Amino acid sequence: MIDNVASDVRQQAVSPVDGRRQRTGFWLVAAVYMLVMLGGTLPIPLYAFWAPQMGFGPFTTTLVFAVYALGTVLALMVFAPLSDRAGRRPLLAAAVLAAAASTALFLVAHDVGTLLAARFLCGLGTGVFTATATAALGELAGAEHARRASTVSTVANMGGLGLGTIAAGLFAQYGADPTHLVFWVYLVGLVPAFLAVVVTPETVTPRQRPALSVRRPTIPDRRTARTDFLRAATAVFAAFAVSGLFSSLVPSFLREQLHVHNVAAVGAQVGLLFIVALIAQVAAPERWISGRWPAPAFLIAGVAVFEIGLWTRSLPTFAAGTLLAGAGIGLTFRRGIGVTQQLADPRRRADLLSTYFLSAYTGTIVPTLALGLLDQTINQDVATLILAVTVVATTFAGVLSRPTGATT
Repeated sequence: MIDNVASDVRQQAVSPVDGRRQRTGFWLVAAVYMLVMLGGTLPIPLYAFWAPQMGFGPFTTTLVFAVYALGTVLALMVFAPLSDRAGRRPLLAAAVLAAAASTALFLVAHDVGTLLAARFLCGLGTGVFTATATAALGELAGAEHARRASTVSTVANMGGLGLGTIAAGLFAQYGADPTHLVFWVYLVGLVPAFLAVVVTPETVTPRQRPALSVRRPTIPDRRTARTDFLRAATAVFAAFAVSGLFSSLVPSFLREQLHVHNVAAVGAQVGLLFIVALIAQVAAPERWISGRWPAPAFLIAGVAVFEIGLWTRSLPTFAAGTLLAGAGIGLTFRRGIGVTQQLADPRRRADLLSTYFLSAYTGTIVPTLALGLLDQTINQDVATLILAVTVVATTFAGVLSRPTGATT
């Protein structure tokens, strides 16, 4: 019923475009989406170089992580929903330009202030592109290919995040300039990305004059749909909290506790979380994606095992926790995107997707900031355990809430 209504409304809200051009636009948006997400994780392995150069400690590193997520949240609340009125293409182009400006700031950064500005601008671009590209992919694919749009969107998101840390680690370890070469290459790559967005078909008509304002998070009007969406939003909050926890902990844990100083290895360990999440989305049986328990079970098991790895200083155990948690994150994200695309009014698709991603990135901010603050007063292992228990409790709260049966 929801799909039929959505299809009828989409025919009124989305302009007809040539089938071949539409398919080409779909894959162009997907490719640029992955590239933009890749840029979001490029800095993660590089803090080991910036910290001694700029003279900052673990709390500042935590702050830089949080500033990126805050930029993303601001984009989702203010800018991303504009594409429902102004069109997808202008917002996608603006997001690529923001990514380019952020990259330029990383190239000239010699102090913490510039680093914070670069990370914040990176978050703005990522937030706008995430919601807008996901909406555009759903429209370019059409109602008959909704599952493909959901899969490709999640692959682009998680795949880009994983490749970013791996690429940065390799460039830093084996390149001539550990903190600059990877950004020069990335900046060059954004040029064809911008051109790809320019030639992508516009899917929103009639376009209206945008009104800039802080949007209250949008949720579906119907009670059953609202309940299903809030369950998906709670689940992705917990999943991204685990992601934030891993991204914050892995570099310092490997370097300080396990004395792993190969930056490529550090980048690969962080990237492993997202790559496993990607594989889970593509290869997992449908019953794992649609079921209530598989994703939470993997997520909770992953948190438990990686906590054991932290306390025992065991890299294999920590890696096993990464594998389990990555699968949980991927399954949670894939299911949530599908639910949100299904429930969204096509005329306000980016609005609801912005709320979904807002929940995800808020999940990233909370553990990152909390870990930085708790580290100032208590042992890191204890601080991490407190956060892990909180994440597990949130996951259980979401999965144990009564399903409405509106979605599968």
